Amino acid sequence: MEDIIRQIYAQAKLLGACSLFTGREKTLEDIFRLFSSTKGMEFCLKNRFPNLSTFRLFKPFGVEKYGVYIDAGFVELKNPKRAILIGRTTAVIDCDTLERHEIYVFQGASATVNARKWSVVSIQGVTGARVIKNVSENAIIL
Repeated sequence: MEDIIRQIYAQAKLLGACSLFTGREKTLEDIFRLFSSTKGMEFCLKNRFPNLSTFRLFKPFGVEKYGVYIDAGFVELKNPKRAILIGRTTAVIDCDTLERHEIYVFQGASATVNARKWSVVSIQGVTGARVIKNVSENAIIL
């Protein structure tokens, strides 16, 4: 794991990563905490970072527990606080709770987002990501 983290750190520094990423992160949880932070996500979306093959290095480590779905095939999610879809992942996401839901779509993933009641859904993705937005009642998709 440490070799993967060092490799990603070197790539991120070349792209101008912020000082929050030190390269001394030791665990998968440390990496995904940074990755899914507001600054981390902005950096990754802006720079299309990391590439799909680098993301795939994390798949064997059960990253779904962090809300990250890499080449996951078809998934159905109900009211995720945050979901990050990557690669060959197609998701149907239902949001109907009075809270903010954050959906990120990377490198070929697709999502159908069904927002209902008073839910607020933020969707961001890189060029080429496919998103279908369905809104009803008082929901908002940003």
